Amino acid sequence: MATYMELRSLFGVGTLHDKMEVAVCLKAYAVLQEATPSVARVAWAKETLQNPKAEADYLLTYALCANAALTVAQIQAATDAALLVNVAAAVDKLYP
Repeated sequence: MATYMELRSLFGVGTLHDKMEVAVCLKAYAVLQEATPSVARVAWAKETLQNPKAEADYLLTYALCANAALTVAQIQAATDAALLVNVAAAVDKLYP
């Protein structure tokens, strides 16, 4: 299990954050492909595509909390697919 300080060291920097930026963009694209996305989801997608770094910061924090039981090495080794699953779960909860 990662300590609080270890988790904090992963906020907003490095490869993990870079991968999260791509994941939020892919989820934003997926939202815009939905048959009838809500107004909130369309607004989120638009905002995310305009500023993916800010949304990556926000959702990386969510993903780190969701995976706090893992070690730092396990978190840093997260696959692209695993990050996208975390992003999708967060977006579906935060922007119904």
